[in-house]
Amino acid sequence: MKKSNFLCLIGVLIGTNTVCFAESLFDVNRTNLTGDWGGERTALADKGIKFDGSSNLDIAYLADGGYAPRQDPTYVSQFSLGSTLDLKKLLNVDGVSVRALIMARQGQSVSVEQISDPQAPQLANVQANYGRGNSGTRLAELSVEKNFSNAATSIRVGRFAMGTYFNVMSCDFQNNSFCGAQMGKWQGSKWINAPVSQWALMSKYSFNPEAFIQFGVFEYNPKNLEESEGWNFSTHDADGVNIPVEFVLQPKKGINELPGIYRLGGFYNTAHDVKNQKDIVTGEPQDHTYGMWGAAEQQLTQKDPTHQGLYAFMNFSFHDQTTNKVENMQQMGLKYVGLLNHHPNDIVGFAVNRVDVSDRYSQIHQVINKEAEYNIELNYSYFPMKWLMLRPNIQYVINPGATNYVDNALVLGLSSKIIF
Repeated sequence: MKKSNFLCLIGVLIGTNTVCFAESLFDVNRTNLTGDWGGERTALADKGIKFDGSSNLDIAYLADGGYAPRQDPTYVSQFSLGSTLDLKKLLNVDGVSVRALIMARQGQSVSVEQISDPQAPQLANVQANYGRGNSGTRLAELSVEKNFSNAATSIRVGRFAMGTYFNVMSCDFQNNSFCGAQMGKWQGSKWINAPVSQWALMSKYSFNPEAFIQFGVFEYNPKNLEESEGWNFSTHDADGVNIPVEFVLQPKKGINELPGIYRLGGFYNTAHDVKNQKDIVTGEPQDHTYGMWGAAEQQLTQKDPTHQGLYAFMNFSFHDQTTNKVENMQQMGLKYVGLLNHHPNDIVGFAVNRVDVSDRYSQIHQVINKEAEYNIELNYSYFPMKWLMLRPNIQYVINPGATNYVDNALVLGLSSKIIF
């Protein structure tokens, strides 16, 4: 990379240099803030080296209800920087790629500090980028993938999160009950999402271009969850493994001859130390837990031959009631992409989520006197440029923490994302 282009990139990342790309910064076809680095970004990609980065910000204000309303808004941020290496182009090694990703999260949560009763924390979070943060940086992924010559089988090994490849869903909302791998929200002490990574091995077999099955073996190490352990490579505190299995169907011509994606899976955890696995009522040690999930996203209408149109999505999960506070979850929603022709990438979204607390758990926690918590969000994702997203949203939480000791919460939010 030329020295001038390198300095330009550094200047952009630290916010001190805008001259080097000002001429085309507001080009509607520009896909990232930092541009092509004078052609060097494309040249590197042609050689097998790709870079990606983004910055997310979730702002939330508790306008009414909750445990302590009308305080100052809270801010949650996430920064990610990654690279993908194609070893075929770099070293002439067929079918091998390397993925590296570093993430950092900072901030405070309205859900934790203002909505939740201390004895009955809100089950969801109105700021999806909160959690596993305030720790500098974390290694979210460092993995090697091998695609075999038959193109049907692949193996990935290294450090990565279960939710990066299993129970995946899009993230077009600020509330985390509509964003990312849902198993990590409702069984999060065992199922661990990014930015936390674990040692892992997974394999994928494609029956055809529209259907595949995948399974994995992930180290279960609760030490990795600690805020100071973002770069913990040790297996000293490991306690068993997580074993997820998932079948994925992704028809290009599904309902109304339009594309969709459907997932069905389950996982089994073998932790047996009583510190990590116990009966939530009796406290007796257990040697396993499990969960199951299903997810679907389907385009229903289409404006001409584009991605614009109406989409529907849904998720559900079931959990082991012996070891888990949440018994089941259901979620559904609608998104309309490109409602306005002159804003083809904008998204209008509406979704409803229900999280059911286990009867066993609520029987010994009297403050939890409601069957479920409900989360509702209405938002508009505005893309003034392809690299910039602004998402004003309104959220309403019914029975936060599944208790009526806390008033229903009205939250005003604003998310943003910048793609570097």
